[in-house]
Amino acid sequence: MTTDLDPELLERTPPRDVLAEQSALGACLLSPLACAEVLAASAAEAYYQPRHVTIYRAIAELFSQKQPVDQITVAKYLADHGDLARIGGAGYLFELVQAVPTAANGEYYAEIVQDRGLRRALIELGNRLTQMGYSPDGETSELIERAVAMCRELRDRTSDDDDLPTEDILDFVEHEETYDWIVPGLLERMDRMILTAGEGGGKSVMLRQIAITLAAGIHPFETWKTIDPIKVMVLDCENGEAASRRKYKPLLAAADSLERPIRRGQFHIRCRPEGLDLTRPQDRSWVMRRVEEFKPELLVVGPIYRLHAGDPNSEELARKVSVVLDEARATAGAAVFMEAHAPHHNGFGQHRALRPVGSSLWMRWPEFGFGLRPVEDEKSAEDGDGARGRRFLPWRGMRDERNWPRFVRQGDKWPWISYKPIDADMYGNSQTGAIW
Repeated sequence: MTTDLDPELLERTPPRDVLAEQSALGACLLSPLACAEVLAASAAEAYYQPRHVTIYRAIAELFSQKQPVDQITVAKYLADHGDLARIGGAGYLFELVQAVPTAANGEYYAEIVQDRGLRRALIELGNRLTQMGYSPDGETSELIERAVAMCRELRDRTSDDDDLPTEDILDFVEHEETYDWIVPGLLERMDRMILTAGEGGGKSVMLRQIAITLAAGIHPFETWKTIDPIKVMVLDCENGEAASRRKYKPLLAAADSLERPIRRGQFHIRCRPEGLDLTRPQDRSWVMRRVEEFKPELLVVGPIYRLHAGDPNSEELARKVSVVLDEARATAGAAVFMEAHAPHHNGFGQHRALRPVGSSLWMRWPEFGFGLRPVEDEKSAEDGDGARGRRFLPWRGMRDERNWPRFVRQGDKWPWISYKPIDADMYGNSQTGAIW
């Protein structure tokens, strides 16, 4: 049977990206995390070159058996199955490793491979549907139903292997309620929090205190209470190394005075006063390499306005930044804290707003959004060298009930400690926030 297909269409090169295929497979040979991401993001049939299909299946088999995956182990597997010569020998596996710009981007390379594979499958499906349309056999209605089924099958190739049916509500509510606490009743792993304040309002000091206390195993607001210490990473995109050292030394001394010194390896810090642009692959990889290596349980990064170089109000740029932060959060199972400036007073009302300056996405992204606002009592609100009394106010509704403080004041050894105002009622409400 002949068809009227355009010969030019038949001569076109099928969509493929051999370099992305090499980089995805090479990333698997370099990093267990990248291997898991590549296998989850791409399927064997998405690879264009037959030898890449063979290598992918060898990697997948070793990974499923919890065996190490690298050039040596994959070469042995292929040799044992008589496939090593067909893929170009052990030397080709080393070529794959050399082709990888960075293993941290393995998932992105795999997504490119999967995309090209789906394009080829779409072209193949289109050709089959065209053949069906030209064929004199079969009822038209049946052919249409077959076409719908074939399209649905291709669509479902993009579904996760572990797609589960929806669950009956009566079963859903019977699951045991569990929390993975960092600070019982206050902070859970994977929580996201953005802290805001005006210029010099104490938000940076607050985040430094939280980072030090959690790494030392001290409750951040009840400094007499001990907790299990966690691993903390700070990526300071505003202060230089000398300034940061001056700010952290007294906090380390305060932890020592409680006989809760930070152990070596518990707290990692990197200063990037030039900022980061998480919309750029290079900076994304820079962050992910450090997260993958250290696996922090709390990541403190920012401030927000230093995380990309474009329009701070851009929803698209904010979304790209949030994707990187969520990837880091998922990779390490970490809570993520950031700070942001609050907008200037607009002349209406008594107080300036506490929401983050910039894209409205940052209003929606975190589980917890809090701002520091001076209390109304003039004596308690004096700024001095860093502020006396502050209200700790949510600027968005909390997604879960937690025991965050309502008032904080300047302490003796610690910059901030929680307190109850002298005019607080039985519910903790206070008109002035007065400390004395």
